Amino acid sequence: MSTMTGPRFEMRRLTESEWLILDDRYESTDARHTVACVSRVSVDQVDVVWLRPVTGRRRFATVADVLEAVRSTLSAADPAREPA
Repeated sequence: MSTMTGPRFEMRRLTESEWLILDDRYESTDARHTVACVSRVSVDQVDVVWLRPVTGRRRFATVADVLEAVRSTLSAADPAREPA
């Protein structure tokens, strides 16, 4: 059995206007590790490409809003499951 410490989801900045949302429950070589790709489209809007099912919503005000959507949706969906 593995025990996770710290936050499960991570927002990693790639460029000034692009981020990845990562699920640290999975190894970086596991396709489930990357949850979403986020790109800034304007000062007050980011666009999301979902790589795992989270929500149908594609636009958010901030990257932090995307991260919160991931945390609330995926944490609630499988709070006690171990990685495969």
